[in-house]
Amino acid sequence: MARFRHIPPTQFLKGFEAASRLESFSRAAEELGLTQSAISHQMRLLEGHIGQPLFLRIGREVRLTDAGRDYQRTVRRCLELMEEGYRRLEPYRKPGSVVIYAPRDFSRRWLLHRLPALQAAVPACEPWLDTSGAAIDFKTMEIDLAIIHAQAPPEGCECQLIAKDILSPVATMALAKGLDEPADLLGVPLIHDERPVGWADWLQGAGVEANGSWHGSNFSDSDLALAAAELGQGVALGSLPLVETAIAARALVHPYGHILETGRAWYALSTQDRLKDVDVQGVWDWFGEQR
Repeated sequence: MARFRHIPPTQFLKGFEAASRLESFSRAAEELGLTQSAISHQMRLLEGHIGQPLFLRIGREVRLTDAGRDYQRTVRRCLELMEEGYRRLEPYRKPGSVVIYAPRDFSRRWLLHRLPALQAAVPACEPWLDTSGAAIDFKTMEIDLAIIHAQAPPEGCECQLIAKDILSPVATMALAKGLDEPADLLGVPLIHDERPVGWADWLQGAGVEANGSWHGSNFSDSDLALAAAELGQGVALGSLPLVETAIAARALVHPYGHILETGRAWYALSTQDRLKDVDVQGVWDWFGEQR
């Protein structure tokens, strides 16, 4: 059995939506640039296709039947969804559009405030950031560059290092005033995220016997964890490349010199085919200059 065999032609649905909303074939015809007889004919064909009367015809006026009111809701949702789908394609039609896939925390904390510099360096570029979190596949996804957080870049694509992931405690200036020694961290709320390397590793490296005795909030999103630290809700273990803007703005400080290298880094990925585009190559070169 053929799929979608009950879906009538789109022009019938557009005519039905207008006629049902305006309660008039003539006003629907005027809105759509058709004749009143054309709309009337379309509606009769639509009713024949569905097998239900959709309108009560009362002189020059029309009213929806119960079936028509039910169908109107469905048709309106479908047409709005199709219109939304068309609008979502707009970035694909823009010249200079460069699709950059990146994790949300990297996009929010590292890339967002650098976008003006990127656009100044590559004026024709129209960046489109994708933070959906989907697994990267250049063969099936329409992305030009990808930023990943990994121990090593994958094989089979072009790659360049952006920044190593280095952790250090960060807090507001007010909260950091009482943090003279690393052991003082055990007396304040610690903010945790779901990275594989965390507080236990940092405290051990700083010579602090924690024995799991710390407390505080947990976040699955490291950007929210840093936002909580900026609000003074505790001390977060922040990646220095991602907090450098907050530190420069004095929204956060890192009170200790001890750092923890996670063995991971942020890498930019692309392919030789994508880099044939002059704007993609320009963005790629700009990322290479940020180290």
